[in-house]
Amino acid sequence: MNNLIFKSEKESKRFQMNILRASMESLDIKTLNNAILENHTDLTILRLPCENLPQISKLQNLGFPYFQTDTLVYYYVDFNEYQPKELKNSDLTFDFATNQDKNILSDLVDKIFPGYTNHYNSNPYIDKQNILEGYKEWVIDFIGAENKYVFLVKKQGEIIGFATCTNENNEAEGVLYGVLPTASGGGVYSDIIRYTQSFMKDLGVNIMKVSTQVQNYAVQKVWSREGFFMKKSFATVHINSLLNYSHFPKKSFQIEISDETIKNYGTLSGDINPVHFDDEYAKEIGFVKRISHGLIANAEMSKYFGMEFPGNGTLFMSYYYKFYKPLYPNQVYNVEINVPFYDASKNLYLCLVKIYDQDNNLCLLSYNDLIKK
Repeated sequence: MNNLIFKSEKESKRFQMNILRASMESLDIKTLNNAILENHTDLTILRLPCENLPQISKLQNLGFPYFQTDTLVYYYVDFNEYQPKELKNSDLTFDFATNQDKNILSDLVDKIFPGYTNHYNSNPYIDKQNILEGYKEWVIDFIGAENKYVFLVKKQGEIIGFATCTNENNEAEGVLYGVLPTASGGGVYSDIIRYTQSFMKDLGVNIMKVSTQVQNYAVQKVWSREGFFMKKSFATVHINSLLNYSHFPKKSFQIEISDETIKNYGTLSGDINPVHFDDEYAKEIGFVKRISHGLIANAEMSKYFGMEFPGNGTLFMSYYYKFYKPLYPNQVYNVEINVPFYDASKNLYLCLVKIYDQDNNLCLLSYNDLIKK
């Protein structure tokens, strides 16, 4: 498994968010962080081998909210050692789906997977209505694609399900199988597995794999009976950086922290650390000159949230700041605010603040959980 990071165009379009996919054998935090920032990423879907799960704590260094959403298990069968079994249901037939079958497949997905859950369902920022659309897109995009196969499953001539498979580099994958609830049982699902196994073996494929979330026990029992063995497992982690998505129009304005503001804050707080007041001292410890107190930026945001948006009556519930570069006095900074989460019933807001210097370097990220009374 090589480290791989790419923008998922289809998922980004479906959920109207900037979504990255990342697969890493070993976590490379610097590379991951750069990819998230450069792509103004809202969500990174990371897959990490379960044997390396102790590395997950390294994600704290990113400074973005993250959580594990599921565990994906992979089962493999070697056709050099296993002969697919004969179908139990002799009245089952399998036809290649064509473009004329798109509506049929879409309808099948609606009926087969209405309550199916996966890693998307665990994320509060994902529009749940679009999850099922992803399955439809997944199945339909396979039609006519190179090395991809979509089968319509029929029982006594009536369509009762489907199967999608791929074949790349002499390794096949049973990607998504589905049987109508009214037709399940009687070994139908097992027969779909057996048919696709035989189909791939006849193509000369040696290895076939299937995968699912670890809690889907029923299908794993079938796979085990049909010669598959679990060989790999991956933790799925969502990193909710939320750098671009917004429920409201984004806000932009400028701030400048004056010498007087720094002096007043130092007097009020008692924080007269020379790094904020003495240029030479600040240079000695690595800065260009003295720097602003970090909480002055917080005060600027508090003023904006309370007086402009969401407006009067707004209170902080919590906030988190991550500094990438210091804020210097008497310099103009550009502020951008987006609202990636809004609960109208409770007047809850998550507002993300980004502060950039005049060279467009990111200086500060701030996540602010707000309530408007």
